[in-house]
Amino acid sequence: MKTVAIFGIPIARIAEAEAVERIIQAAKARRAAPQARPGPFLVATLNVDFVCNAVRGWPFGGNDELLGYLKDADMVTADGMPIVMLSRFLGSPIPERVTGADMVPEICRRAAEEGLSIYVLGGDKGAVEEALVKMGWDPATGKARDGGRPPLKIAGIDNAFVDPDGDQTGIVGRINAAKPDILVLALKHPKQELWLGRNAAALDANVAIGVGGTFNFIAGRVRRAPKWVQRSGLEWIYRIIQEPCRLWRRYAYGLVKFSWLALRLILGGCRK
Repeated sequence: MKTVAIFGIPIARIAEAEAVERIIQAAKARRAAPQARPGPFLVATLNVDFVCNAVRGWPFGGNDELLGYLKDADMVTADGMPIVMLSRFLGSPIPERVTGADMVPEICRRAAEEGLSIYVLGGDKGAVEEALVKMGWDPATGKARDGGRPPLKIAGIDNAFVDPDGDQTGIVGRINAAKPDILVLALKHPKQELWLGRNAAALDANVAIGVGGTFNFIAGRVRRAPKWVQRSGLEWIYRIIQEPCRLWRRYAYGLVKFSWLALRLILGGCRK
């Protein structure tokens, strides 16, 4: 798998279809040889907010633990057009943006085809169930609503309070009892990455991926920007318009810090 190192993070230079297939194949391979793995195949979807929380660059701070998780993950995808655009400046272009919100429906479709199970940790239970129903799951029977489709196996939906700093043996125990092929964390960033980094070694799951508020998008509780806005790199403006009080400070900080970090990276490359 080709990667490009941006801020020291190896980001996969792959399209969405290949990323989904790598996740499915990793789940199948680790199911076939569980003794060969020390923990789940870890997937991170990197956006500007992740970068700004993790990477240090004077005068801005960062989070070394989070950065370490992103560097060590088995696959990191570019969940943000600014990252895709930066890769082009660096001469190692990422072909397209690969987001959790786009991958989850495809992961679930392919998991159903392959008989792989899904466990969802976090998120609003109602939104998670609404999203799964939209993807064909029937909570009453645990099977696909469309008789022509293979059933989506849900190993568990757990909306317990998750505390990266606390004792998580109960949550880990429930996940391990279910033995899911794919563990999906629907928590806020960076909680989901910190939790995974601290608990991955104890998890009996084949793949683990953090997807944030993806189920809210799929359920229709939060609207996504039109495709052309997503491709333009201006989705953050659309999101601010939707939730201005909650998001404007975060996006303003992210715009300034990411621009500064990117400029330093580009200028550093030009001097070489």
